[in-house]
Amino acid sequence: MEPPTFPHSPEDCKICYFFFLKKKVFWELDLFRHLGKTRSREGQNTAQKGTILLCKAADTMAQMTACWLLLFLMVLPALTQRESRYEKFYRQHIDFPKTRSDLDARRYCNLMMQRRGMTDSVCKPSNTFIHGDPMAVDATCSDGGTYASENYYDSNTPFDLTACRILGGGSQRPPCNYRGRSTSQRIRVGCTNGVPVHFKMPL
Repeated sequence: MEPPTFPHSPEDCKICYFFFLKKKVFWELDLFRHLGKTRSREGQNTAQKGTILLCKAADTMAQMTACWLLLFLMVLPALTQRESRYEKFYRQHIDFPKTRSDLDARRYCNLMMQRRGMTDSVCKPSNTFIHGDPMAVDATCSDGGTYASENYYDSNTPFDLTACRILGGGSQRPPCNYRGRSTSQRIRVGCTNGVPVHFKMPL
């Protein structure tokens, strides 16, 4: 999916630029829907920023009213819907393909723990990111995994992982500083209704 581009300067045609921004916002909305749950928060934030730019480019009251209504409708689901355990699992643990593969494990952890909302008020002591195909991770709860105990299943194949742990140990308040370690291991996850909802441990 290639983003739309504007071939001229915004000053050349303000009304043209307004409709270009509108097209770009809807492209970004389609993109985060296409990427699915693993990137929904990041994609939605990007689309919201694009809508704000759209509102700033509006020339008429009708355009301004329409774009701020669009922004409100984008934000409303976040205010009214509670994150499911499945969505929380994906937000906290799935990063595929890996974001910023050029970073070392420490800088990666500091970036992603903040980006995925695990350092908002208290630093989450530890977290593991799985750099594997979401469908393969889901399959751990069915034919891609082996039953362990209770509701836990072990993956049949290893995944690339980044394990993040807070420096100093214990619960801390932001700013949070993490150390990281990259490995390739099988995983144990807790499953509910055939999907992963809890990361137990690497194996």
